[in-house]
Amino acid sequence: MEQWRLGRIAGAPGARLAALLALMVLAVAIGVAPALAGGGQRGTPRTSATPTIAPTAIAPDVVERAAKLKYLDMSKSPLEAGLVAWELAVVDKLKQAAVYMDQAYWQQVDPDGLPIFDSLAGATSEPQKSARKMMDANYGVWDRFDNFAPFIGAQARPLGAYVFPTDLTEAELNTYIAAHPDEKAQLLDPYTVVRRSGDALITVPYHEVYAAYVEPAADLLDEAAALSENASLTTFLKLQAQGLRTDEYFDADMAWLDLDANLDVSIGPFETYDDQLTGQKAFYKANVLIVDKSAAAKLDTFKAAVPDLQKNLPVPAEYRPDQTGTMTPMELADDVRRSGQGRAVMEPVAFSLPNDPKVWAAKGSKKVMMGNYLQARRTTVLVPLSKVVMAPKAVKSMVYQTYFDWVLMHEISHTLGPRTVTQNGQVVTVRQALGESYTPIEEGKADIGGLYNIPYLQGTGVITGSLRSHYMGYLSDALRSIRFGQGSAYGVIRLAAWNFFVEKGGLTYDRAGRHYDLNMAEMTPAVKDLLIQLVTIEGEGDAAAAKAFIAKYSVIAPQLQKLLNKADKTVPIELVPVYPAP
Repeated sequence: MEQWRLGRIAGAPGARLAALLALMVLAVAIGVAPALAGGGQRGTPRTSATPTIAPTAIAPDVVERAAKLKYLDMSKSPLEAGLVAWELAVVDKLKQAAVYMDQAYWQQVDPDGLPIFDSLAGATSEPQKSARKMMDANYGVWDRFDNFAPFIGAQARPLGAYVFPTDLTEAELNTYIAAHPDEKAQLLDPYTVVRRSGDALITVPYHEVYAAYVEPAADLLDEAAALSENASLTTFLKLQAQGLRTDEYFDADMAWLDLDANLDVSIGPFETYDDQLTGQKAFYKANVLIVDKSAAAKLDTFKAAVPDLQKNLPVPAEYRPDQTGTMTPMELADDVRRSGQGRAVMEPVAFSLPNDPKVWAAKGSKKVMMGNYLQARRTTVLVPLSKVVMAPKAVKSMVYQTYFDWVLMHEISHTLGPRTVTQNGQVVTVRQALGESYTPIEEGKADIGGLYNIPYLQGTGVITGSLRSHYMGYLSDALRSIRFGQGSAYGVIRLAAWNFFVEKGGLTYDRAGRHYDLNMAEMTPAVKDLLIQLVTIEGEGDAAAAKAFIAKYSVIAPQLQKLLNKADKTVPIELVPVYPAP
């Protein structure tokens, strides 16, 4: 199934020539017959010639892998009926800008793979068509569901993707930083590309490296701002356009938190999941959102409780700074166009941004729940998967509302706990302290922090529904993530949590029934114990403890793997959004 995503490849003639040369070099290595003519819309072959790939270059099971992906048209929302003409015009501009985030993201994660992807547009054989589907979902030749194993060729994925030199190792980087401490901030800045210059490592700002993509995206945001008749939306779009051009996002982030409109957009480099070398570099993405204003009153009850949730954490006061007075905007929206890191398989159903602790301290952060994806994930993956792995009575307790509650609590919990730590006399962020271990530990803290605070909110009447049902919402999402393997921060930490709960007796395996079940008497204290461990790791900035926890617990048990293998026969591993050509 084709979709509109890339549009015409932007860039100077030199960039085009470089891309074509890269294609020719890679073609020799893996047997692709490159298409050197033309260009054009995504899904349009560059040549009428059918590309040829040597049979040995494509993984022999690529057809089976691609068959596990469920393609869904996610371009429409019933909320569009409530938009007026200028809002629909703005949405169109934002969708166009999102295309450029796709292009920038490809350059960050697999620039050499992009010409191969394009060359497969005219594929006729099932392996070739499946390889293109896999590249579309993974943004490259590495399978994110199989620890980034290549499904075309044999080259290993660089840990730092292409925002670092592809041959740079963690040991070399650490040695270099130790010898050049004054360069550390720039080398680990979220918005710089690191390159070699002789024996030195130098940095180039994102807005320069990816100018061919961020400049037209910024222009489109300015055009959208000119169409807008909502003052807060106009202000934000102008500031975000400036952020794309300068890599300075503080003002735009602050304006985003003040946004009050029927439309929203998250566009730019934000999450760091693809940086498995340092966990610091941000990657481009976009989410074009139509806000469900009818949900505001319910979300306000959660928002009012956030300072109390921080106080309720079962950790010392130094790990839970006071949040009184900070904002926690929340919104429910339908995502009608996502791209880049926001679409690279493992489709998110919610997000919490900004990631900048300075913004958190000054104003707060926003939680965005994407209702159309929440519904699609639950129906397509979570319920069918739970029926294979969990006991029938556990599955029977699953309802949409408690799943929604837990996802929202996950996003809220990202801003709970410590924000900075002191190391060697310097105050650094938790992200900087934990390095590449930060993302899985932080996602785990958000998961388990959300679970821990649900009984508190039940006591205040903010949340209804059984605790078992809320636990099942989390566990069903954990099972989905565990299928992704070690290539996913979510897969790593949710497998670790699963094993922790088994060790503590909160999860039990019934060999006769061949399923897992909840032991509520042990699950609740296990949730508390795990949360204390994760928050303490963050509060101490203890990278060694983070690595030790992950190493100990993120090993899959044979009985769980057997059940997941069984699920592979009937349950999609993930949904992949598609968008009709304009």
